[in-house]
Amino acid sequence: MKQAVIKATVMLEKSLWIALFERIDKKGYAVARTVFGDEPTDPELYEFISTHFYQLKFTKPQDFKLIIKRKNPKRRQREIRKEMEETKSKLSKTTRAQEVLKLELEKTKKLKKLLSKFEKEAQLQKKFLLRQAKKKKKKRGH
Repeated sequence: MKQAVIKATVMLEKSLWIALFERIDKKGYAVARTVFGDEPTDPELYEFISTHFYQLKFTKPQDFKLIIKRKNPKRRQREIRKEMEETKSKLSKTTRAQEVLKLELEKTKKLKKLLSKFEKEAQLQKKFLLRQAKKKKKKRGH
C-alpha cells in the first residue's frame, strides 16, 4: 500500500489564483502548480482534485531530510529575531514549493537553451553547405 501526504495551497499571485500541490512520499518531495482564473470555491477545488489530479505534472522527487540540531536557547532566540527582521524586510516570502518550482523552471530553461543552440548551429551549417555548393556550381560553369 502506497502512502503519500498531499497538501494543496491556494494563493493569489499577481492577478491570478494559483494552486500548489505538494506531495511527500517514499520517493521524496514533489510539487505541481496549476493556475485558476477566478478564486476557486471549495466545491470547485474538490471537483478539480477529484477529476484532474492525475493529470497534474509533478516535479521530479527531491530528497529531503529533517535534521534537528540542539542549540543554545539564547543563540536560537538571536537567530529567530534575525530571521524575523529579514522576512519583514523582504517583500515576498517564498515557500519550499515555490523554490522547487523555480529550480525545475531553471532546469527546463537550460535544456531549451541548449537545444536551441544545437538547432542554430545545425541551421548555420546547412547555410554554409548551401553556399559552398553554390560556389562550386558557379566555378564549374554551365
